[in-house]
This record gives sequence, C-alpha cells and structure tokens, in this order.
Amino acid sequence: MMNTGDGHIYAKNFFTKLNSTSYDKIVKLTTFGQDFYWKRKMLKKITTRGPVLELACGTGILSSLLKDSGYSVYGIDLTFDYLKILRSKNLKYFCVNGTAVSLPFKDNYFDCIISSYLPKYCDIDKLASECFRVLKHGGIAILHDFILPHRKLFRVFWNSYFKILKFSGRFVKNWAKVFNDLDSLIILSNWYDSLPKNFIDKGFIDVTSETFTFETVAMISAKKP
Repeated sequence: MMNTGDGHIYAKNFFTKLNSTSYDKIVKLTTFGQDFYWKRKMLKKITTRGPVLELACGTGILSSLLKDSGYSVYGIDLTFDYLKILRSKNLKYFCVNGTAVSLPFKDNYFDCIISSYLPKYCDIDKLASECFRVLKHGGIAILHDFILPHRKLFRVFWNSYFKILKFSGRFVKNWAKVFNDLDSLIILSNWYDSLPKNFIDKGFIDVTSETFTFETVAMISAKKP
C-alpha cells in the first residue's frame, strides 16, 4: 500500500502547466470516450438539488455536466493551471486552489461531494473525514477512480492497455510521466478496498460500490446520516 503523501507527490508531478491545455482531449482519447459515460453514472447517484462540491475539479469536465444539470457547484483542485483552464470556460462558479484532505469550507454545508480520479492520490482516512465534515446530514459522497481488475482475463487486457499507453508516452512528451507511472499508482493506492471501510468508520451509511468497463474503474458512494 502507498505511504501517506506519496499520492500527493504523484499528482503534483502528473498535472502541470505543460499539460493543462491538453487534459480534456487526453481524457477523452485515453478512455475511448468512456469518461463521459462514467460521469453520467455519477450524476445519476445525486439525490438532492442543493450545493455540490467537486473535489479535484481540474479543467471542469464534470463541473460542466453538473452546471448543465442545474446544480450549484463549488470546486477545489491542487493544480492552479488547471483551474485557469476551468475559468476560461466561463462556468461562473466558485473554485479554489487547495487539497481534498484539508477543505477550506465550513461544516455541514454541501448536499453532495463528487469527484473523478481523486481517491488514488489521497490519504483515504483524511479524505473520508473531510467528506463527512462538510456534508449536510443526508448528504452523499460519490467518488470514482481507476482500479486494478480482479478477474484474470480483464487484467490481461488492463496490462496490454498500459503497455500501449507507455509506448504512446514516447510521442506525447507532456503526458509521458502519467502514462509511465499511472498503472503503478493504481496498484499501490488500494483505494477501492480502503475507502468503504473508512466511510463506515467515520459514520457514513448506505455505502455502495460498483465497477464498470471490465472492472477498470469503480464508483463508491456513501450517505451521511
């Protein structure tokens, strides 16, 4: 399992000014368009109409979908240059430069916390604590990220995919670090096994987990009673 703080280092090395402008296109290409499908699945889990906080909002892909669906959106992201791209989209919502394990928001404020691709970078215990703190009673946390497939056949395809991705890094220099190290990070983080237990330990109820696309991604949700 990854040491506390390692994920933060990965994130700072992965997401930089050099690749901020190409992030949207890279996500679409490297997920074969599945990113949109996964995000729509997340939106269907939201059960309230109150304020939504997106953790690791990045360039605003998920934020745009939330705004289009009529939600009042707040965002936070580690990489300032990604937030600059988000702001250029004129989404007109409040977003700050910061981390998901130390949220600059008051207790019991949000109806929903949502995030794509974040858990593998975080101290899961601190992430669960902050989600519980800032959610209202009855609020829901919905987190989605990559995982290592459990079934052997799916794992064969998973390994083949990352071989291709690493080869692609030779030609897409700004993304070479991500393409070369992402598989190791996914394996080391073990977030999918840790997060449900941490949610329960913090007091969440109705903890659910789902996998999609040949067990390559997972979504975990939990409710604050």
